[in-house]
Amino acid sequence: MASECAVCGEDATVSDACPHCGGAYCPDHRPPDAHDCPGTAAGTTAGWRLDLDKSDAERNDTDGETPSLSSLFRPGVGLAVLTLVIVGLALGAVAAVDPFDGGGLDADAVETHIENGSDAARADAGVGTTQHDDSLAAVARAHSRDMRDRGFVNHTNPDGEGPQDRVDAAGLDCRVGENIYQTPRGAIATSERAFADHVVRSWLDSPGHRRTLLRDRYTRQGVGVAVGDDAVYVTQLFC
Repeated sequence: MASECAVCGEDATVSDACPHCGGAYCPDHRPPDAHDCPGTAAGTTAGWRLDLDKSDAERNDTDGETPSLSSLFRPGVGLAVLTLVIVGLALGAVAAVDPFDGGGLDADAVETHIENGSDAARADAGVGTTQHDDSLAAVARAHSRDMRDRGFVNHTNPDGEGPQDRVDAAGLDCRVGENIYQTPRGAIATSERAFADHVVRSWLDSPGHRRTLLRDRYTRQGVGVAVGDDAVYVTQLFC
């Protein structure tokens, strides 16, 4: 389905939608700074997390200044985990109805497709594939359901627990990496495979998510999907 770029009027497809605000833009105007994207304001809610592989000193080394939000999306700033939130979708860029109405989204299938798509990207990057880990998937699924049930989108839950806290509480001995994703239900997909492909592609298009997904030391992976009335929540954990 094609629409017009909101900046220049050139053709734009659903796959060109901005991963932060969901607006329809051509490839030239898809980057947030090319269309004055309002969706990146999601970062002000602490929906991103500094690189868990860095030391506390490295994570806090900002020369006494708070980094600007725009800088968080530049390559090389050392963010391993970023929250990717689609907060709105341009008219005409997406289907007018939820394609999953009547049949329901198969969360298990989405989880499998996301893991497979992530492993394919890892193989292409030469960093090695991962093994599915049921325990990681259970922790990821619990976090996605918590986001859905308590109405937040963040790596840190309202109780102040982050990804490492949740993995430690599950008895898993590893340094964890996490990607999360939320989007209006059915807004950008017509099948479980299409939905999963969009999630993986969006992570790969985001520097922080990409670093997490392609980190070569990870050998295990678990994905958890929670479907709400109005949105789908995804958590991906690596160890």
